[in-house]
Amino acid sequence: MAQKLAHSRINALKKGTLSEALDVKGSGSLIFERRISGILVYLSLRRDGKQERLKLGSYTDRPLTDWRTYAAARSLEVRGFSTIEDYQNAQSERQRTAQRAANLEARQGTFAQLLDAYVEDMERRGKTSAKEVRGALKLNVLTPFPELSARKAKEVEPGDIAELLRHCLNRPAASKGRGVRLTTANATNGKKRQADKLRSYLQAAFSFGLANDLNPLRAGDAVQYGLKFNPARDVPTIEGANQANTWALTKDELRAAVLAVEDLPERRRAIAKAMLYLAGQRVEMLCRVTWQDLYDDGEHGPVMRLLDLKGGKGTPPREHLLPMVERLGEILAPLLALESEGKAPGPFSLRGKVTIAPGTALDIFQGLGERLAGEGKARRFTWRNMRATIETHLAALGVNQERRAWLLSHGRSGVQAKHYDRWSYLPEKRADLDRWARYLDDLVGVVPAGNVVQLRGRV
Repeated sequence: MAQKLAHSRINALKKGTLSEALDVKGSGSLIFERRISGILVYLSLRRDGKQERLKLGSYTDRPLTDWRTYAAARSLEVRGFSTIEDYQNAQSERQRTAQRAANLEARQGTFAQLLDAYVEDMERRGKTSAKEVRGALKLNVLTPFPELSARKAKEVEPGDIAELLRHCLNRPAASKGRGVRLTTANATNGKKRQADKLRSYLQAAFSFGLANDLNPLRAGDAVQYGLKFNPARDVPTIEGANQANTWALTKDELRAAVLAVEDLPERRRAIAKAMLYLAGQRVEMLCRVTWQDLYDDGEHGPVMRLLDLKGGKGTPPREHLLPMVERLGEILAPLLALESEGKAPGPFSLRGKVTIAPGTALDIFQGLGERLAGEGKARRFTWRNMRATIETHLAALGVNQERRAWLLSHGRSGVQAKHYDRWSYLPEKRADLDRWARYLDDLVGVVPAGNVVQLRGRV
């Protein structure tokens, strides 16, 4: 066995070099060389009659025994190449590859970043549901699961998605001044529906992430997600989630609801009655109405213009016109009076300053549903049930499916309906709104006052 150098001898080296052969024959030697900066360590190999050196580092970096082990390992690697230069080139390439992988890993977004980017994309595309989606993701994912949210998006598994849905089904109801209570998930209280909507939001978010990584227009240094599959894709839909849409209030229950509206404060009452007498228009559309959307079109009289933003990517807003029949003028009178004050941007305002939020308008009917259910006058209902009720009762009045679609701005299908039919159907809508208003008034024994509210010409 070759003689071993002692640490004291190496440390005392003032100039020149010291060498020590490695244990395995042909594996080379350790070279210790004194420099101004200190003692440097090299691996020395002789191959094909040439002496080559590979710098290993500074002697103070590790103990002598570790240098022997380290040098032997490097020697084994180097001997797999024709020259040390080839070995160094291969090492450099490995380092560059590792660095690229590290950079990619650093740019790969977290689950929270993916969800945020998905909602921001919805906002850029003008999707009306963006606010609802952001709230649902915050309530059911980001707030209750901070560790999962901080995980890389590519690490989220189907089991994690299932856990999120279980939480949504079983979490206590959010407190709104009525206490926090734990209720069993069912179609009536909306928990199953909310969980299924959450599942669809998550599936859409991961689909967005997959498309984002493959988008050639994406900046090269932008956040990537490294997704290989959609973990929400194979999670089954929530059984019974849509049953809440299939039932409608009976005539007696509807009568109780319309009478209960009369007990609300003036503006809240006016908004709730408008929602009813306008035949159940989507709340988001009503909350977008401004004073400029109320005008006389010259041919059909006073109208209210709503913008329907539902549709696929790139679908422009669709104008949905409703005739302001005489009874609607009476009902909206307290709200239309706000225009003279010059503060509210539109008629649907509770305090005369800002437009009512869709969630606040929905809460009016949720509160009524809970109150009437507690009094035994109706099943617990929400505005979703009320919309189903209105369409059901319209059908009972003889308003056919096509006319209900015109009145409620349901989606149009077919090339002719989607691209060529631009008629507003105001005469038909006027007849059906008049019929619906008389139905509600007869239901509760109301005699309209006959006041007509004049609306200015179009701006």
